[in-house]
Amino acid sequence: MVYLDKLMSIAYLVLFGTIKSYNATAMINGQPIGLTPSYSSGAITLTGSFSLPSQANSLQILVYFGNYEVDSIQISQSVPAGSYTIVYVLTIQDSTNIINNAIGLSITSQLSSVSISTNANNYDMTFTGFMITFYLIYQSYPSSVSIKVTFTLTNSNAVTGSYSTNVPSLPSGYSEYITVIPVTFY
Repeated sequence: MVYLDKLMSIAYLVLFGTIKSYNATAMINGQPIGLTPSYSSGAITLTGSFSLPSQANSLQILVYFGNYEVDSIQISQSVPAGSYTIVYVLTIQDSTNIINNAIGLSITSQLSSVSISTNANNYDMTFTGFMITFYLIYQSYPSSVSIKVTFTLTNSNAVTGSYSTNVPSLPSGYSEYITVIPVTFY
């Protein structure tokens, strides 16, 4: 079971600039192993090797990003003693490339810095449960909202994620002094 709240917490900490990288590890039937990560187009692939000294009636696999347990897998099948390679793939569906880049680039230790820009006068970002919300603050009612996140990599290249949409017109007779528009990712 993938723990969405943990993945979104990781994304939030990366976007907030608190943490730039996480190591990937697993526990397989209580045996800790290191995992080698790769990331491409929203897919995080982790590989690692482990041994079973004797036949196991089942496998319990716990996947960690840093100290966060992000997945728990139970395989109820007999597995003979031997050496094995685990390949774990987590695909994050994110058309904005904001969340998947935050997680994928931090797990692969490619991230140097993160910068966020919007067409708002100011913004605030919160994390609640399994949702990250940007509160975009405008001095006047906007015709569109946009968020762009630039991920600067350790090799000095940059990749971006972005969100934009048009905003419906304000009904006639209303006037605005300050407008706050929430944009939530979950």
